[in-house]
Amino acid sequence: MTSGSSHSGYQRLDTQANTYSSSSSSSTVLPIHPPDYDDLSPNDRDNSNNNDDDDLAHLPTPSIDQFEIEDPVYEEQSRSGLLNRAQTFSQKFASNFNTRIIRPVTRIIDPIYEGYKYFQMQYEKSILKLGNPLVVKRLLYVTFVMALIFGISKYSDNDTISGTSVGTFTRGHFYDIDKLSDSITHFIDVKAMKEHLEYFSSMPHITGTKGDLTLAKYIQKFMRSNGLHHVEFNELQSFTNYPDTKETYLKLKDNSFEAKLFELHNEGMEFLAFNPNALNTVEPIEGNYVFVNYGEIEDYKRLTNNGVDLTDKIILVKYGGSTPEANKVYIAQEHKVKALVFITPKFHISGQDVDDVIQNQNVGLTRMSPGDILTPGWSSENAYVTRLTWDKSETTPKIPTIPISWRDGETLLKKLSGGIDFDGFKSGDGKSPEIDMKITNTNRPRHQIWDVVGSVEGREQGEKGIIVGAARDSTCYGTIGSNTGTVALLEMIKIFTSLQRKYQWSPSRSIFFVSFDATEYNLAGSAEWIEDRKELLRKEGYVYVDLSDLVAGDELSINANPFLEELIANEMRKVKTGDGVDEDLYHLMLKQNNDHIVMKNNFVEMKNYIPFINLVNIPAMEIKFKGYKYPKNSCFDNFDNFENNEIDPKMAKHAQLVELLSRIVLRAAESGLIPYNFHDFSHRLEDYEKDLEKYAQSQIDKLDQANKPVLHFDGLRRAITSFQRASDKYQEWAREWKQFITESGGMEPTIYTMLRWKWNDNMLEFNSQFLTRQIQHKRSGYKNTLFGVPFIAPEQPDEFDWNSFPFIRNHISQNDFSLAQEEIDQLARTLEAASISYTDLN
Repeated sequence: MTSGSSHSGYQRLDTQANTYSSSSSSSTVLPIHPPDYDDLSPNDRDNSNNNDDDDLAHLPTPSIDQFEIEDPVYEEQSRSGLLNRAQTFSQKFASNFNTRIIRPVTRIIDPIYEGYKYFQMQYEKSILKLGNPLVVKRLLYVTFVMALIFGISKYSDNDTISGTSVGTFTRGHFYDIDKLSDSITHFIDVKAMKEHLEYFSSMPHITGTKGDLTLAKYIQKFMRSNGLHHVEFNELQSFTNYPDTKETYLKLKDNSFEAKLFELHNEGMEFLAFNPNALNTVEPIEGNYVFVNYGEIEDYKRLTNNGVDLTDKIILVKYGGSTPEANKVYIAQEHKVKALVFITPKFHISGQDVDDVIQNQNVGLTRMSPGDILTPGWSSENAYVTRLTWDKSETTPKIPTIPISWRDGETLLKKLSGGIDFDGFKSGDGKSPEIDMKITNTNRPRHQIWDVVGSVEGREQGEKGIIVGAARDSTCYGTIGSNTGTVALLEMIKIFTSLQRKYQWSPSRSIFFVSFDATEYNLAGSAEWIEDRKELLRKEGYVYVDLSDLVAGDELSINANPFLEELIANEMRKVKTGDGVDEDLYHLMLKQNNDHIVMKNNFVEMKNYIPFINLVNIPAMEIKFKGYKYPKNSCFDNFDNFENNEIDPKMAKHAQLVELLSRIVLRAAESGLIPYNFHDFSHRLEDYEKDLEKYAQSQIDKLDQANKPVLHFDGLRRAITSFQRASDKYQEWAREWKQFITESGGMEPTIYTMLRWKWNDNMLEFNSQFLTRQIQHKRSGYKNTLFGVPFIAPEQPDEFDWNSFPFIRNHISQNDFSLAQEEIDQLARTLEAASISYTDLN
C-alpha cells in the first residue's frame, strides 16, 4: 500500500464523503452539498471504491450497517442565527479590547519591566557589595517601615501624634488642642438646643415623679445614641415629700381669709404650694402671727429689742435677703416659733408685675449637710443603711413651713399693727388675728431618684476625670432653673462624641457627664453620688463644671477656683460674640466690669458644686449669664415666659456658653499637665489671708468688752510664702516641659512622661490634704478646711471672701477665738506639709 492510497483511504473514512471520480484526479471539485449515501447508484458506490491499487479490485464490497440517530428537536434556524450573532459580537469585542487596551498597555509595560530588571540587577549588585544580602535587606525593610509610620503619624488628616507608646524611648502624644477646639462651633446646633429646652419645659418634673423619670430616660437614650459607650442609670434612694391639697390649708381663724395654695389656676399636684423636705403638722396649728421681714438674725434682734415676743408665734418671712431659706428655719427654731410661712415676692414677667407666684424652696439644712436629710454625712445608696428619725437628724427642719404668694402675704401683712416697721409694713406686736393652718404633705422616706452618668474614657490617665454636672429636677417646669443647664449638657455630649468620630480622638483623661436628680431636695442626687465614691473622687477628680440657671440675663458671671482662672480667661478670648476684633467673651466682661476680669470664688448658693467642694475638695467653676430676676422653683419659670421675656430668643448666649465650656473642658482633659495655675493660686491665698484678718477684726470690733481677743496669723502667712516657693518650682518645670515638647515636635521621652504623671498625681493629692480627718465633725457634710461655705455665710456675696477658710470663719462668727486660733495654726501646718509633698517626685 502506497502512502498516497493510504492517505486517500483515511480521508474517505474520516469524512464519509464519496466522490463521483477517482481520488487520484486532483482536478475534481467537491459539490457544495454532497449527496447522502443512499442517493448514490450502485455504480457510483462501486466507482467510489476504485483506486490505483489493482490488487484490491477483486475484493468484495463490504457491507455497511446503518444506525438510526435521533436528532434533538429544536428550532435550528433561529437558534443558529442567535449564536452566530453572539459569536460575531464576542469576536469583535475581543478584537477591539486586544487592539485598544492589551497591546497599548503591553507597549507601556514592556519598557518599564526591562527598566525594573535592570535596576533590580544593579540593586542586587549593591547589596552584595554591602555584605550579607539577607541581613542588609532586613535592615532596609525595618528602615522603610519606620519611615512609613513616621510619615503617617506626622501627616495624617487629624494632625496628631499617636497617643500610645511609639517606641522604647518615647511615649505618647498630644493632640492638636487648638484644631479640636476650633471644630467645636461646627457641631453646635442652636435649633436643637431650643427644641430640647421646649421639650424639657413641656412637663413638670418634680424629683421622683413620672416626668422626672421620663426626662432621665431621655437623657440616657441621648447619651447612648450619640456614642457614649459607658452610660450608667443610677437609682438611689432618698427622702422626698409631695404636696397634698386635701388636708393642707392656711387661713385666718375667723374665716375672713384663706390663702390660695396653687399657681396658674391649676390644682394639680405639681402646681401646689409646698417646701421640699418640710415638716408636716400632726394637728391643725393656731396662733398669732408676726412679720419678721427676711428672717435674718438682725431682724430678730430688732424685734427682741423692741419687746416683741416670738415664742409660740407663727411668723411670716419674705424669701430673699442674704440668708438661705433653710438657715431662716434654723434661726426661727432657735427663737421657739411655732411655724413659718414664706412670702414669695412679686416678679416682673412678660411686661407686668405678677403677684400670685409661689416659690417652692428647699428647707433641708444644706449648710449642715447636703444630701438625703435622713442620712446626713453618709451614703443612702445601700438599702440597709441606717436612717435617722426626723428629730435626730441635724438637717431636718423642726417646725412646719409653707410658702404663699405675695398677694396673699400682703393681705395678711396689712392686718398687722404695732411692733416695728419693715419695708413699709408693721411687724405686729404678737396680738394680731390668729392663723389656722395645717400641712399634710405626702412623705416618702425612701423614694427612688435617678442620676444618669455617661463618660468618655481617657486614653492616658483614664482613672482621672473632669466632671460636668447639671441639675435635672425642678419643682415644676424649671425652664431657666434646671433646663438651660441640661440643654447645655446634652449639646456638650454631642460635641465631644462628634470630635471622637471625626478625629478618632479620645482625651488624655476621662470626661464624665452627669444629670443630677433631687437638686431641689437638699442636693440629694449629687451628694449621695459623691458620698458613695468619695475616696475615689478625692484621688481622681480634678475639675467640676456646674451647669444650672445657665442663661438668665445678659451679665456674664464667673465663679471659679483660683487654680482655673488662667484657663478660663484664655478660652474666653476665643469665643466670639460678634464679628469685631474685640467682640469676644473676654472683652464683654471687661465692658461689664470697668475693664476688669472678675472671677469670684464665692460658691455659696444651694447648687451641686457644694458637695464637690466641701466633701472632696474638687476645684469647681460656674459660668453663666445672669441679671434677670426669674421666679425660680415656680411654675411661672416656663418656656412661654422664657420666650415672652426674650431671655435668649436666638439661643446665642446658650451657644456662646456651650462653646466656652467645651473649650475649657477639652483643654482641661487633653493637656498633658492638669492645667492648674499654682502661681495664681498661691497669690490668691495671700489675698484670702488678708480678707480673713479683715473679717476677724470686724468681729472683734463688735465685742463690747475691755480686753478684746487677739488672733495671730504669722504662721499662716509663713506657710503661704513656703507654698509660693513650691509653686514657683512647679511652674518652672512646666515651662521647661512645654518648651521641650514644642522643640521635639511632640515626642516625649518616657522619663518626662513619668515625671508629668507624678506631677498630676501630686496635684490631686494636694487637694485632698485639706480635708479634715475628724470623725465626729459638727457639720458632717463639710470636710474642706481650705475652701467651703461657713454656716453663716450670706447667700449673696458681699465684701468678704466667704468661701475661704470656712472652719476659721465659723469659729470667729461664734466669737470662739480660742478654737479659731487652733484652726489657724492647724491650717498653717497642713499647708506647709502639702507644699513639701506636692513637690516630692519620688
